[in-house]
Amino acid sequence: MRCPRVCFCALVSTLLVFVFSATAQGQLIDPLDAYPPRWSLDENDCDARITEQGHANDAGAEGGRCETVTMLMSHGTKAVLVYPIEPVRPIDALTATISVKGLSRGIRIGFRVRFPYLIDPQTKRPAALLVYGSSYDHIGEFQRLGVSDIDRDLKLKRVALRNQFGARADVSSPYVDAVVMNAYGGPGNHTLRLDLLKIEAMVPLIDDLAAAHASGKNADALAGTTMRDPNSYDSRRQTFESLPELAKPIGTAFPVGRVTRILQHNGEPLAWVRSLGFDSVWMSQPPNASILSEAIAARMKIYAPAPSSPDESLAPLLEPVAGWIVGVNRPMDSTNVADHEDDARRLRNLPVRWRRPLVGCPVESFREYASMLDAVVLDAPPRVRNLSSAAIKAIRGGQSVRMSGKPMAVGISGMANHIASLQTDAIAARIGTPPREGFLWHGMWRQVADALGDAPDAILIRSTTPLSGGTPLQQNRAMSLSFVNRFSAALEQWVSGATVQPEGELIRDSESGLPIYFAHRVSSGPTTLLIMTTAMGRGDAAIAGDGKSISIRLPPADEGKLIWRLTHFSAERVTPQTDLNGTTVSIVSPDVVEVIAISDAISEAGKIATAAQRFARQAAMDRWQLASEAINRSELSWNQAVAARVVTRSAPLDLIQVARSSLENAEQLVRSGQAESSLRMSRRADAWCAKSDWMLQDALLEGVHTSAQSAMSSTESNTGRFVSSPPVIVGDFETQVAWSPLLKTPVNQLSTYAPSVVNQLGLRSRWGANRIAGGDFERGQSLTGGDALEREGWTLGRRHSKWAEANASLIHRGAFSGHGALRLRVTPRGSDPLPGGYEGTCLMVRSPAVRLQEEGVVRIDAVVRTLGFANPHQGLLIYDSVGTQEMGVLVSDQPQWTPVTLFRQLGPDTTLHVMMEVIGGGEAIVDDIQVRTWETTANPAAMLRPLDPTLP
Repeated sequence: MRCPRVCFCALVSTLLVFVFSATAQGQLIDPLDAYPPRWSLDENDCDARITEQGHANDAGAEGGRCETVTMLMSHGTKAVLVYPIEPVRPIDALTATISVKGLSRGIRIGFRVRFPYLIDPQTKRPAALLVYGSSYDHIGEFQRLGVSDIDRDLKLKRVALRNQFGARADVSSPYVDAVVMNAYGGPGNHTLRLDLLKIEAMVPLIDDLAAAHASGKNADALAGTTMRDPNSYDSRRQTFESLPELAKPIGTAFPVGRVTRILQHNGEPLAWVRSLGFDSVWMSQPPNASILSEAIAARMKIYAPAPSSPDESLAPLLEPVAGWIVGVNRPMDSTNVADHEDDARRLRNLPVRWRRPLVGCPVESFREYASMLDAVVLDAPPRVRNLSSAAIKAIRGGQSVRMSGKPMAVGISGMANHIASLQTDAIAARIGTPPREGFLWHGMWRQVADALGDAPDAILIRSTTPLSGGTPLQQNRAMSLSFVNRFSAALEQWVSGATVQPEGELIRDSESGLPIYFAHRVSSGPTTLLIMTTAMGRGDAAIAGDGKSISIRLPPADEGKLIWRLTHFSAERVTPQTDLNGTTVSIVSPDVVEVIAISDAISEAGKIATAAQRFARQAAMDRWQLASEAINRSELSWNQAVAARVVTRSAPLDLIQVARSSLENAEQLVRSGQAESSLRMSRRADAWCAKSDWMLQDALLEGVHTSAQSAMSSTESNTGRFVSSPPVIVGDFETQVAWSPLLKTPVNQLSTYAPSVVNQLGLRSRWGANRIAGGDFERGQSLTGGDALEREGWTLGRRHSKWAEANASLIHRGAFSGHGALRLRVTPRGSDPLPGGYEGTCLMVRSPAVRLQEEGVVRIDAVVRTLGFANPHQGLLIYDSVGTQEMGVLVSDQPQWTPVTLFRQLGPDTTLHVMMEVIGGGEAIVDDIQVRTWETTANPAAMLRPLDPTLP
């Protein structure tokens, strides 16, 4: 019995040592053999820059492949490469080793130690010290370098910090946040090979902080690694007025000199998010120790709501927090100004170490919110509303003026319409089609390029579902965001802080006179960028030039300057054409987004090419993969549509075949590393595929309205602009093909398209009777009085009554059918025009409730006319309580009767309302509102027909 007792005691002793040991060891092993590269250039005094970075095979490397870094340097002493890690304690047992191969002696490895409470006034970040270990001296061979025993050197350098920043400088709670390497090897190009990084005895700082918080002791005292000076500065015993200047909160919400790329966070690993090209994340919850530590290791910034009560144990980890978000749970509109003022005042009074710039997303009352915020996010209108680039630019320009020049980020949806996605998933689950695998990303790219044309400080990609879900759809979204981020990063140094032309320029087709592109003019120093986006877009879809060439006429000031085309992540010289009418630049086969650089400085070509070359390889791989998947989906969807007989034309096999041929050439170029050429071929394949999808969308929505309605509608409505079908909105054509019999069946007729199983079983499908009361508006005098309409449940709401007069009334002349129609009118009280968007919504109408007990499909029809809506993002917004405003159809500038049709998938026990909003100043007339459900009923007669049509 003694042996088991001894073994049990030994086991308990081992566990106790593991649990209570102050130096419980953690380990990190990175072979440095896979994308993305881990090392990045930090500080230097030799004008160093990375010219090439990747991975290569080397026989002498530890694992076969190793990371390679090529840098161009001039005279100096340091060019520090960093490998970020999670914050760990700076103890003697902490060691790091790495295999290095180079052609210069003196390369040294070390640790970077940060002091979170001591802000360097030059870098605006916590002060840092570099503690080095061994140095490289075996030229041309792999040598193992290491660093350890840093506590003694750290104490000496801490004294130097106090000499530099003053005796009261707070040097408490230091932590190691990176392995560093001084790679300086003299003037010229130098290539390093780095392999097999090992870090031992990593004790996370968050463990000590949590233990200190639980015990009420100082973290340094608990760890026993820091001798704190009793006379040193302690912010917990000081008021804000008594703080030294370097301890006050400093910095801006968005870094100067770049366009910060922010992703709305949904639990994705931050290191992976950074590999997609993002700099920061936008969070919906206050940060905890885990996410702060992860952000430090991934070199990511965080925008998040502030905690209601600051936790002292988190203070050393707050360095990644770039700003506190105001208004997470309440919209920043005119009704919540007072509440947001209280929140902003509370955040201004946080402890000094917690103070950060305040960021918010106002939707109206911009001047009031500008006074309480340090930076703003202006969200772009939903793509489903089909606003032009010129309209969006005008809206954003007016908002920026009222924000008094505050730093601005532009919010853009990085996914398909969220409500439409939920509807489409419900439809697919009900009819049995597979889940969608693709994202129509060209509309998002177009919006990002339009945003860059306004020189923002940041771009926030909105997302409500995680990118790291592992599904084909999320992978497709991640690749598209990676490509768009590379596009933004290549241009950011010419966009950030640039001067913007307020109006922009509309480029028209020389033959038809129709607008085909919109050009933003952005000037920075000697260089002017023309960022041009296609005008042929609707929703998430966009086509590139439609096979046409575009000509840009240059102003006299730009004549004689050098011109480059930057479309393929390179600087391609373009020769302008000069005649008696002036100088023009022609672009053959334009992309969805085209960028032209104009400068009188010859050196700009090298700068542009160098900036683009850093991102060209990954951009080429992303674009090729996106085009390949899109072509496969387009061909499959066309085959299904033709086989199901839901389209009246044949598949555009010539477009698809040309796209495949171009893609095959692009694949060979991608594999051979010719990024510029592969991008050119992938772009062509992508353009043909986008054209094919555009034609398929037109074919699937053709004939939705009756012939009587279509005769009175505009050409735009025939192309599906005023038909809202969830699968079409999100680009799920496979589901739309299976769902098309509903769309193709006219009201009051039986389904005759694509016979289904229920038809073969003796059942018939059709749209049922109208289930809404009073939608023909045939009685009563006023919607607001005690008439029949109000008793039937129609309700009216008004906003901004101080500066706009809004009324709804029934008219008895000029109706679409019958003797009555509903007129909605908004008139400004002053001489200033009303704004557009949510800010300009003044009148709202809600229909009576339609209650549905069983799940099914609903069709909502209306006929409308609009007059007088002259400003951008104005008109009549028609939607329903299930699809909400996010799926609403905006009708503006339609003086003739125009049919509007909404299709929705509803769950059981659903209450539905038809909603209408008048945005801006103008008049809308609405008639013949109908709500019908798709019904399947028994067929009393057998569905048989003679095989010979001559027989009776």
